[in-house]
Amino acid sequence: MMPSGAIAYAHARIRGCKSRLLTRADALPLFTASDAAAMRRVVTALELEEPFRRLLRVYATAIRGYPHGEPLFRALLQLHEIEDVKLRWRETVKRGRLVYELAETFVRTPYATIAATVAHAHGNDIAAAELAFDRWASQRLLDEARRLPRRELLSRRLVESVVRERDAEIVRRGAKWYGLTSVSGVPEDVTSMRRERLRLCRRAFVGSPFLLAPAVAVILLAEEEVRAVRALVERQGDESLDPALQRALAGSQLGA
Repeated sequence: MMPSGAIAYAHARIRGCKSRLLTRADALPLFTASDAAAMRRVVTALELEEPFRRLLRVYATAIRGYPHGEPLFRALLQLHEIEDVKLRWRETVKRGRLVYELAETFVRTPYATIAATVAHAHGNDIAAAELAFDRWASQRLLDEARRLPRRELLSRRLVESVVRERDAEIVRRGAKWYGLTSVSGVPEDVTSMRRERLRLCRRAFVGSPFLLAPAVAVILLAEEEVRAVRALVERQGDESLDPALQRALAGSQLGA
């Protein structure tokens, strides 16, 4: 356990990150911008040109402040890194190259074992490879959450919510995009899941400041901000995109 003074300092820093996240009122110009030029001006004014960089600063603050939570935070961050792995995999296959050669480039990285496994099991089958990578990343995150002590129940619930949403997306993609009969299940209401996660994130700030939950909550709120901002930038007054926008806003402070 960290000294109480160090935890109090970390908690203050992570609450500072939360205070810099956009609220609905802050983001109002994003909702009203109706063309590309207006949206560019708003994005510049709100300093949102690089939303992912803003997110990485939140991760860095959490990792520095809560060393005992670093494995969990890095497993969350790997959900982004695995997207890069998947992208490189797709590009390799489309160029007609062997994925075995690509797998060798992941030696001495956290992805060495899974890359070799996927190359051996699925070869150039992009759909199966992507599902395998996604499942691996989700399981890594779930494993880290389950290693947390009993008192970190809320942190586990937050992480389990993320994994549950990812599983729902795997079901949707597997059935709709790839026609994979090996991926089955009843479609879940992702919007409701995100709203429930937002409720849990808010709850994290009325509990003990000596837990990881506030840091996990701020990371997830920052993740949702990136999702929401991207959806708003894409919308630009196009009402046909409103259903997708509402799903993107559901877990974010921008939708509150």
